[in-house]
Parts: sequence; structure tokens; C-alpha cells
Amino acid sequence: MVKQARRGAIDAAIASHTVANTFYRYQKAAIPILKNYFLDEIEVVCGNAIRLALPSIWAFSDLEDALQVAAAMAWKSAFIITRNERDFKLSPIPAISPATYLKRFH
Repeated sequence: MVKQARRGAIDAAIASHTVANTFYRYQKAAIPILKNYFLDEIEVVCGNAIRLALPSIWAFSDLEDALQVAAAMAWKSAFIITRNERDFKLSPIPAISPATYLKRFH
């Protein structure tokens, strides 16, 4: 997906809290990855996702899932790419695995 976005073949986005979570998990090692692979070609979406997420929080197992859905809704995404599809069964935006994405669109 990142390669396709870099070539301009698709529009892609990442939720703002995903950037924060990546930095939290990987600390300074995440900076070059975020800078070189995500922040230049992929739009960072929806600092206000919480406003969209709160009404639907009870449908999801945790706030982060609701925030991912809210960011996808705000960006009008066609789908959410995740390794954890089962947590998004109630999402109005369909969730697909990275492998499914590659099979269908690469």
C-alpha cells in the first residue's frame, strides 16, 4: 500500500493516533520510518476522530478500534487494513487484512 501511495496510484491515510502509538511502541527508532514511509505520501487523518468515535464506542472492544473506524469514516475510506479484522466486524467501513489487500489490489 505504501509503495502504491508513493507512486501516486492510490490515496492512503493513517490515523493520527496510530502515529502516536507507533512512536510510543518504538520510540525514536520510529521517526525515520514514519518520516520516510508514511508522513510524506500518506495523509494523517483526524485529530477530531474522538468526536466521531464516542457515540459508537460501545460497539467496539476498545477505544483505539473506535478511533480507527472514526478516522476511516472521516477520510471516507473504502476499507481499513488491519491484522485484526475480527475487532472490526461491527464497523461501517469493512476491514481487510494486509494479505487480502495485496491479493486484490497489487
